[in-house]
Parts: sequence; C-alpha cells; structure tokens
Amino acid sequence: MSINPTDPVFISYRQSDGTDITAELAWLLRAAGIPVWRDRDDLPPGDTEQRLNEAMNAGLSGAILVITPEVAKSEVVQHVESPRLIELHSDHPQFVLGIANAVEREPGKLDYDAPDRVLLKRPGTLNSVDQSPANRAGLINLVGKLVFHRIAAQRELNGTDDTFNISIQTRNTPQVYDRTGSELDIRIRPNTHERLPSVPGLVDLADVIRFIPGAVTRSSAKRVQVRGGAHLTVAFALGAAIPSSRVGNLEVVDQRGDSWTSGTEADLSDPALLEVTGSGSNPQLSSTGRSKVAIYLDLLQRRSDAAYERYLDEQGDTLTAWRHLRLGTDDLINPDDAGAVAAEAAHHIRELSETNNNAEAHLLLRCPFPIAVLVGRLCNTLRVTTYEWDDTDPAKGDADYRARYVATMKIRPSAATGAIEQVLPTH
Repeated sequence: MSINPTDPVFISYRQSDGTDITAELAWLLRAAGIPVWRDRDDLPPGDTEQRLNEAMNAGLSGAILVITPEVAKSEVVQHVESPRLIELHSDHPQFVLGIANAVEREPGKLDYDAPDRVLLKRPGTLNSVDQSPANRAGLINLVGKLVFHRIAAQRELNGTDDTFNISIQTRNTPQVYDRTGSELDIRIRPNTHERLPSVPGLVDLADVIRFIPGAVTRSSAKRVQVRGGAHLTVAFALGAAIPSSRVGNLEVVDQRGDSWTSGTEADLSDPALLEVTGSGSNPQLSSTGRSKVAIYLDLLQRRSDAAYERYLDEQGDTLTAWRHLRLGTDDLINPDDAGAVAAEAAHHIRELSETNNNAEAHLLLRCPFPIAVLVGRLCNTLRVTTYEWDDTDPAKGDADYRARYVATMKIRPSAATGAIEQVLPTH
C-alpha cells in the first residue's frame, strides 16, 4: 500500500465528549490546507468498519486520535479505528499519526499515559506519537506539525518540484471530495451571510496562516501557483502570507485557466495603467495613534462608487488621505498586464502610507480575485485593514440601503504570528 501525502487525514474520536474538539480541529486542518475525513461531514452512512474501509480505500495520508475520557467506553475507537490507524502508521512511516489529548492527570498537566490506557494498549505503545493538548494552542501546534509533515512527505515522494500549488475556496461548504492534489487545499468555514466571509473561518485562517510561508520554504519550490476562488480580503491575506521577499514568482490561475503573474516590486509602469480618479486629504487631522489612509482599488469594468462614497461619508473625518484608483481604460484587465497592474496598485498603497507618516492603509477591494492575491504579496512591511463589499439589506431601523464596505481583517505580513494580525467583527 502506498501513501499519497495529498490525501486527507482521518479523525478518530468519541462523539459524546469529543465532538467539539474534533470540529475545531477539522476546521483548523482545512484552513491550513489539509483535507479531512470526519464521520459527520464526509463518511457515508453504514457500518463503522465498512465506512473506515471506504475512507482507507479512497486514500488517507494520516490520522489524528482525539483522546477524551469517554474514549474508554468506545468499542469503535478502541477495537476498530485505532488499531487500523496505528498499524498503518507502524507499517508506513509516511502515514502521519498525531494525538489530541484532552485527559489531564491534574489541572493544567497532560496525562501522557492516557492514550495507551483508554485505547487498551500496552504502556508505551504510543510514546513515539506526537501528543498535543486538545486546547486551541495545542490543536494549532498539532496542525502545524501535520502541515510540515505533509510537505516533507510530498518532497520525499516526488523530489523537488519547482512549483508549490495552493488551492483555495472560501464560499463552498468544504468536503473531502473537493481536494485537488495540491500541496495545500485551503478551505474555511462557509458563512450564512450572502457576501461576507465567516468570522470564525477567518479566525481559523489567522491561527494557521503562519505555516504557509514555512511550508513553501521547506518544499524548496521556486514558484507558487494559486487556483480557486475566495473573498477578496482572504485573497489579499493569502498573498500577504507569501510576500515577494520570500517567493520570487507567483502565478494565479483563474477559473478560465488564464495565468496572472506578478513581479517582485511595487512600482509604476510607463505609461501608467492605473489612474487616480479621485483623492482628498485632511492635513490638519490630529490623531493620538497611527494615521489612517484609504485606497479604493476599483478595477472592475463597470464603475460603482456608492459603497465607496458611503465609506467616505462615514469615515472620511478619520482619514488623513484617500485615493480612488481605476484602470486607465474601460476594457477588462488583460491577464498579461496583471503584474504591472498589481505593482502599480501596491505602489499607490505604499506611497500613500509612507507620505502620511507610515499610516495604516484601509483597502477597499473591488477587483478580480487574482489581482487581490498579487497586490497582497507586494504589501510587505505595510499595515493594511481590508474591506469586503456588502449589499445586503441593512439592520432593522437603518434606512440606508446603499451598499457598504465592511472591515474584515488587519493584515501585517511581517507579524511573527502570521500575516493576519486581527480578525474584525463584521456585524
């Protein structure tokens, strides 16, 4: 049996006291790019052993044993799932096995003997398996280890590939079947909101996005290719996580198969492709903190200013300066010009920030998905707050039916904990 490191990870757990931990773990894994087999989401109904066989026959790259006190009462986990998964790990070193342990021998101290005990194994059987606490920090740590194991296993199997592939989706409900064979298949929790990304999904992404640049580096790839589709603020954050200072060549392939690539520097073209169609400033604005500037990156063919005008109506008094950018032509963006367009947009963002005392840039995105990724990777060292467009009906009692821009995240590519510094409430 061969192990394909791009296959999903199976989560074994006891529903009575492990469901919440498992749900949190599954979403973190998906946000980090690892597909998941989980009974409630992906396994067909039927006999437990049959369902496990179907998952294994379809292909698994690893498993996580969620150890909770009630596992001691689970014949399924003890006698069906864990023996098969432990055997796979023993027979195939590429099959990664991890433990999320929620059993403490006393408050705050993990019971490292619990996995052997509740799974009815000889003491020491699972000593070589990585254990992490089942709290948020422990789960994030475990996810990071699985990401890096996944990349190392792919490199061992395939050798050094020049291209690191990332697939991303933020609007579809994640299923194990939508994996693409990419190094990372990033999926976040879907939102019930018509337009805005899921806040819990963004929090998951914020907690694991730190692993992406390390994964790219460990793969020794010379270029990154991104496919899929996402909310524009997530696309920008993904680009910010793999800045041009770390990865020289990045390509985004759109839904039609067209390639959008960027260079490594934020700069203006000659002649320029973008034009400033509106700008303003409050030079006398006094602020006790970092200044704010706003950039409306408005690159779709049909002009739409209502949400931007509403933003200025509501926030203009807090801004030191603002700028509205559009293409210098009414045509669609040619993918061949994507690098130059992204470089110009990033240049304007950087210039407006730097000429206003390194102000925080508030970025209102109205552009193709590939441009958002490419601009994000050219904004290293900047502090950026990203905004999504929303045209849903206002809250009860609000008579303003204009579309609006909603802040979703604060992005800082140089932050030690990852490019997403803060997720903002969107209600």
